[in-house]
Amino acid sequence: MAAAPTALSPEATELAARHQLGALEGTFTPKRLSKPLFALYIFTIVHLLAIFVIPGLLFFWWLRRYPNFSRKQAAKRLHLFEHGMIAHPQSGDGMVAIRWDSVRLYQDITQKIINGVPGPTTHVYSAVGPGRVNATITEFYEGPGTWGPHMQGAVLRAQGPAVLESILAGQRVNFGDFSLSRTGMATTRNGHLPWSDVQEIRVGAGRVYVMRTGESGPWCSVAVSDIANLHVFLTVAENLST
Repeated sequence: MAAAPTALSPEATELAARHQLGALEGTFTPKRLSKPLFALYIFTIVHLLAIFVIPGLLFFWWLRRYPNFSRKQAAKRLHLFEHGMIAHPQSGDGMVAIRWDSVRLYQDITQKIINGVPGPTTHVYSAVGPGRVNATITEFYEGPGTWGPHMQGAVLRAQGPAVLESILAGQRVNFGDFSLSRTGMATTRNGHLPWSDVQEIRVGAGRVYVMRTGESGPWCSVAVSDIANLHVFLTVAENLST
């Protein structure tokens, strides 16, 4: 990864040891505002406080979500380890530790189009662990194009072989809207599709399309954000359909 490991806090060190997360592979810090935007916000605060005190204070309170205006936010970190992750939530306190071998990871990457012009891209990864443990990681942290694929790859390495083995042994594995078995794939809406009838599985425009042999349109179309462990699903499905 591009982001180099850094020293862990005592709390993070203890949490990593307790969950046996292994070696630290990368640390990501909160994304800071650009200099022009930071200057604009400062200018706005000064003028609001000079004219309208309460709106100015409310605006400053709102700005404290950014690390430029809050030491608490600036101190947050996303740590990626060999066997899992530790994340400070964007809002609130505390840290969450989740292992790759037990997580259900959902991703939602959306690019806004403004008057036909491509706008900002939002990255939202929801990591759900056993029990009620969960974390939502967004572009609040620098480098979503690095840490997002790294997390998906880590989950694939941790869970992929075991998932494929269990399916070949006769079990059905659920990935959210999809479930995979030794005989084929299924969705609640579309029913069962044998592997021999699967022509292609492709990802585009934020959706997963399954093409059925002999048909021009997709057999089904499911939002990527509704699929748990996307890379595990795609890799296992490709192995079973060939």
